[in-house]
Amino acid sequence: MPFLSGISGSYQKKLAAGLSMLPGDWRGKLSSWGLSAPIGSLGNIVFEVSSRKVRTFRDLKRTHKARFATHNLIGNKPMLEYIGPDVAEITFTMQLSASLGINPTAEADRVRNLCESGEAMYFVLCNQTVGQYPWAVESVGESVDTIDNNGRVIMTQIDVTLKEYVPSSPAAGTVQGGV
Repeated sequence: MPFLSGISGSYQKKLAAGLSMLPGDWRGKLSSWGLSAPIGSLGNIVFEVSSRKVRTFRDLKRTHKARFATHNLIGNKPMLEYIGPDVAEITFTMQLSASLGINPTAEADRVRNLCESGEAMYFVLCNQTVGQYPWAVESVGESVDTIDNNGRVIMTQIDVTLKEYVPSSPAAGTVQGGV
């Protein structure tokens, strides 16, 4: 690899390894300049991290279940009958803090409004749609952590639950290449 001869140290190893680390390096440089590359989105809420603003989530959990009917039998254990798959569910927690460039009250209101509207929207992570179908915000729980001396919320946490929204004709809502 003659083109690597003028490059030394860790970058030579990174380039030799197929340039696998450079996108992360660029993401870090963008963040240090106050710019951000989106992590993902839920409808019009964009998850991002930069030196000026942090809007992200933690404890992401995705659950898939099956539906069963239970048939009671006299003198024996009940029998289960598989009916089909249930809708998937995603839960995560968002910490909203004024010190991270976010207005906690306004952000919590945005997510609550999505819940109350019943709007189905796509959940995107790393430029890939999660699942085949859009998601609806089923519930939002809020825990206010810090309030300042003027009664303004400084930090709050919201627990968000999404449910898979399968349209009446399932083929109409499918997305190719979903995670």
